Amino acid sequence: MNKIGFTTSRDPSKKTRSFIHDIISVVPRSKRIVRGSMSLKYGLTSMKNQGIETAIIINSVKGNPNFVRLFSLSSDITELPYAIKFRGVTLSREYTKEKKRQNNPAYSILISTLDHPKEEDIIKKFLGVSNDSIEKIKDKNYVTVYADYLDKDEGIIFIEFLDKENNQVGPRLKLRVIDREVGNDLF
Repeated sequence: MNKIGFTTSRDPSKKTRSFIHDIISVVPRSKRIVRGSMSLKYGLTSMKNQGIETAIIINSVKGNPNFVRLFSLSSDITELPYAIKFRGVTLSREYTKEKKRQNNPAYSILISTLDHPKEEDIIKKFLGVSNDSIEKIKDKNYVTVYADYLDKDEGIIFIEFLDKENNQVGPRLKLRVIDREVGNDLF
């Protein structure tokens, strides 16, 4: 299972910082990397040196998490040829009054009605979903990730997280996976 590092673009909004805290509470083997004024090259190199295999950069527009870039750090630093565009983010504090925060789970499983394997694989990479069966991890701390189309024609996907007791945890996401061209001139 990959170790995932989440960071932001420079000068993130409070909601984007809160989103990072929310998402790492439900993504296994993930951690928040404070970017500060680091350049992209330095930040990605630093993550790679910490043993992180996948880097997730959350960009904001008008104070809201908006666009996600994914990088593979396993051998060379490579930007992956797709991205995630948020269509809506609801933080856990916005739908519950409880201050209960999920501890970073050891595993997560995906229950999906998506009929597009590429989208499913991208979501698995973004959310650190393992390929273990529920029977294998039922005695461990895990989160179930539910993914379903809100609008199949537009490719808009709704994602929510449930803990072992079927309580909603983490953010609720509406997103769209998009293909994008990436150049080799990353740095």
